[in-house]
Amino acid sequence: MEDYLFLGGDRRIIYAAELISRSGAISAVGLGEDFPPPEGKYSRIVLPLPFSRDGENINAPLADSPLPLSLVAEYAQRGGTVYSGGSSETLERLCSENDLRLVNYFAGEELTLKNALLTAEGAVSLLISSSDDALFNSSAVITGYGRIACYLARLLREFRCRVTIAARSPVQRERAILDGFCALPASLAGLAAESADFIINTVPAELFSAECFGRIRKTALYMELATKPAQPERSLAEAAGIKYVMAAGLPGKFSPRTAGEAIAQAIITAS
Repeated sequence: MEDYLFLGGDRRIIYAAELISRSGAISAVGLGEDFPPPEGKYSRIVLPLPFSRDGENINAPLADSPLPLSLVAEYAQRGGTVYSGGSSETLERLCSENDLRLVNYFAGEELTLKNALLTAEGAVSLLISSSDDALFNSSAVITGYGRIACYLARLLREFRCRVTIAARSPVQRERAILDGFCALPASLAGLAAESADFIINTVPAELFSAECFGRIRKTALYMELATKPAQPERSLAEAAGIKYVMAAGLPGKFSPRTAGEAIAQAIITAS
């Protein structure tokens, strides 16, 4: 039986911890009072998905106070393993300096695909609850055609929503066309958005200027699905009177049990 210490996370990690507790003792910091607090050092440390949002603190929306990444070194045994939903130079350096093996459980394609589908499903739920308009007979522009955008476009089509893909990659545009969608270069995303009811960004790039937002319908909704250091689109959308929806961590909000079980399975597989 191995001991696990979970540091931070949202409801997904609660479900992941409950599942992993069947094969090992569980302690946690920042997950509420349902798990015992840490005692001593641990051979297995589990960080959430994503492990951090600012690069300095562990992603811990349920914690009463910030959890610095230095907690990893404080609680980990030398030679132990850190399971993390993602990685960074800072985390890699911390693990190296403390003789810890770092395992990025989000690197596996199986979890990446499941997370993308759950994100797309959550995005549809959020679009429905955030707009006064129906998805039926509406039009949407999705930037990019990666995993999340691909699943989202297919789900929106099931609602009889007309979907246009705006992507920088010729390969992504060709894939979108072969999947039955209209596809345009990303440089035309602003033009396509002018007549759209929903604009969903899935790429970490600034594709919409203040001028673009000025031409978008006032009844439209702009959703941000990409993770970026800064979100200038929020102020641009609000200045133009366009509803802005930040859609981060959707699996943890809309399907935490399913997402948590997928994370647990990825951790167990990587062990």
